[in-house]
Amino acid sequence: MKKPIKLVALDIDGTLIDDDYNVSKNTIEAIKSLVTKGINIALVTGRANKAANKVKNQIGIDLPIISHNGGKITLANGEEISNIKLPISMVKKIIQYGEEHNIYTKIYIDDIFYVDVENEATKYFAKNHGLEYKVVKKLGEDVIEDCNMVLLIYDEAINQEERDRFKDLDLDITMSTPYALEFIPKGVSKGNGLKKLSEILGVSREEILAVGNSLNDLSMLQFAGTGIAMKNSDENLLKLWNKISEFTNNEEGVYNLLKELII
Repeated sequence: MKKPIKLVALDIDGTLIDDDYNVSKNTIEAIKSLVTKGINIALVTGRANKAANKVKNQIGIDLPIISHNGGKITLANGEEISNIKLPISMVKKIIQYGEEHNIYTKIYIDDIFYVDVENEATKYFAKNHGLEYKVVKKLGEDVIEDCNMVLLIYDEAINQEERDRFKDLDLDITMSTPYALEFIPKGVSKGNGLKKLSEILGVSREEILAVGNSLNDLSMLQFAGTGIAMKNSDENLLKLWNKISEFTNNEEGVYNLLKELII
C-alpha cells in the first residue's frame, strides 16, 4: 500500500510562482490547508534564502526553506541547519574563466550577490527577488570569502562541451536555465538538501512529493517517492524525466497537484 504524502517539496521559479512572480490564491489556500492537516510544505530553490522568504511571505505562513540549490537549510522556525560554501580558491578559478571569456558572472554570499557589471538585468533581478547586490571593480580581487554559489551567465544556450570544461574542478554544477551554469559545493543538490530535511522531519522518501521544472530539480524529483515535472519544464529536464503535470506554472500547476492531497 502506498504511503500517504507527509512532505511536499516545491521549487519556486517556473513551478510555484507564475511568470509574474505571484503565488495564486488557490495555491496559497491549498498550502495552508495541508499544513493545518500536518503535511510539511518546503520551498526548495536555487534562490538565496532571502529571495525565497519573499515568496514565503506571499503565502503567509512559516515554512522550511532549502536555498542555494540545497546548500542552505532553514527550518520553519528560522533555525539554520546547514550553510555549505565553496572555498574562495575554487571561486577564483571560476571568476578567472569568466573574465577571460567575457562571461557575466554573479557571486552569492548568503543573501547578497556580487557583480562587476551593473545593467538593467541586474537591477530587475534584484528587485524581483528582494535581494541586495554590490557592484565591485574586480570580482577576483574584491570577493575574498567563501561563497554559496557562483553563476556564469551566457548569451546563448550552453552545450555539454562548455560544461565539460569544468569537469576537473572539485565541485558540482547544475542549471536552472539553459543559459547559466551554477557552481555549488561538491555533494550539494536539491535532492541531498531534501534528504537532510526529511531526516530531520522524520519523513521517508516514499512519503515525499517533489515538484520542479528545471535541471537543478532533477535530484529532488529522483529522491522523492513521487516526483512531478511541470508542463512548462525546460527541455533538459524533460529529456530525463517523464512524470509530467498537465498544467504549467501559469495554469496553477502546483495547485492542481496539491488539491489531490486535500481530502
